[in-house]
Amino acid sequence: MDGLLVDSERLERRIWRAAAEAMGVELTDEQFATFIGHPAEHGDGLLRQYFGTAFDVPGFRAACRGRMERIVATEGVPLRAGALAWLAFLAARGIPYALATSSPRAIVEERLGPHLPGFAAVVTRADVARGKPFPDIYLEAARRLGVAPARCLAVEDSPAGAESALSAGMRLVVVPDLVPVPATVAARAVAVYASLDELREVATRSWPAGQAVQT
Repeated sequence: MDGLLVDSERLERRIWRAAAEAMGVELTDEQFATFIGHPAEHGDGLLRQYFGTAFDVPGFRAACRGRMERIVATEGVPLRAGALAWLAFLAARGIPYALATSSPRAIVEERLGPHLPGFAAVVTRADVARGKPFPDIYLEAARRLGVAPARCLAVEDSPAGAESALSAGMRLVVVPDLVPVPATVAARAVAVYASLDELREVATRSWPAGQAVQT
């Protein structure tokens, strides 16, 4: 979701860096990139790894949430360019689509609320035993869709999410955001595209308007 459909990662990076600075530590861009696509419990471990076991992780999380809530209330969080057009493309062709995200349900509703009715399934971190990069989230999404994982196409932006989809046995397309696609991931993906618009343009050539697609 974040970094693929919602253009939130740059905003979160700014918020996290400001919160870290207020607590007397520096969070580099390279460090922030290691959190992307992972569930909160993984990130908590990284925070203690980077800043020491005594670092106030709950306090840091609360500070970040407060800053984000104020920004969301006044400015909102924009969708990533091409997100709505991509979802409309899928809907027009009768392709059921699911959301498989490491984010909590409250964050999903905050950032994608008006668009959630279009999803045939929504799976969050709370719905499975293990978060990304384990396959659980994608396997549960496929189960709820009623489609075998091998017949699903996962669209991801992060290495952790990509590994999750591949481990679930799905085909993978990567549309990266802040984190470049590792060569080991790109080699196993169907394709890597610079934007959702590019993905949609390529898909349109395969599935013209008015043509239903069998999943």
